[in-house]
Amino acid sequence: MESRIRQLQNQLKPETMTTQYTLFDIPTKADPPRSWSPNVWNARAVLNYKKVPYETEWVEYPDIRVRLSAMGIPSKGGLMPWTLPMMRVTTTPADGSEPQIKYLTDSADIAKFLNENHPDPAIDFDSPITDEAVKTFNANLMDSFVGLVLCDVDLVLPERSAAYFHETRPKWMMMPIKYFKQKKINEGAWEKMESGMKVITELMNKNGGPFLQGEKVSYGDVRLLAYFLWAREGGPKEVWEKIEGWGGEVFQRFMKAFEENGALSRVTY
Repeated sequence: MESRIRQLQNQLKPETMTTQYTLFDIPTKADPPRSWSPNVWNARAVLNYKKVPYETEWVEYPDIRVRLSAMGIPSKGGLMPWTLPMMRVTTTPADGSEPQIKYLTDSADIAKFLNENHPDPAIDFDSPITDEAVKTFNANLMDSFVGLVLCDVDLVLPERSAAYFHETRPKWMMMPIKYFKQKKINEGAWEKMESGMKVITELMNKNGGPFLQGEKVSYGDVRLLAYFLWAREGGPKEVWEKIEGWGGEVFQRFMKAFEENGALSRVTY
């Protein structure tokens, strides 16, 4: 029995198998497509930062349900029962036997899986700074991002995805998208974004920057990066220019640090 266990363990050693990652993402209409979704960027940025080889499979909005359900991914329920990102992990034994396929359907699960299996360079998942960063963003910037970024995502989407966006999003907005956007502007979306950027950059600079903990990257940094890439890739140019201006030097250092370590290198990958 023990020899059989050792045999199975040897078969699972990294050197006896090859592993392929496929990230499922929502494309823009650009050629090649660009990644824009903040949820997907929570996973993509980790793949990029760790320089893990992977492929992207682009799936338009109306095809997500069909693709995921065909692979046996269960519905999450609610207004958006099937969502991206999803990462397929295909492990092929060296002896050529049947590949093992694993699906990860939550961005945090994907990020933690990658951190455990590709520990260098490390990302700190244990620090309470991650919860602090997300709570700070949600309290100070999420409302303005919903009004000024989300409402214009359709402008970067392919035709079928844009139509799907206009069909589904008003159901939870409780009104047409253009009216929802104007409502948010009337409620002070621009002013909230300006003041929110001040709060978030103070948090970024709390330990001297460029990251939340100084030189050490946490998953909180990745979460913030994903939100800002949502604005850069999925929102109007005017919004991104305002964010850069209001973020100032602290924000520029934050983005530059991620750019220099490769986290932004595979936007179209």
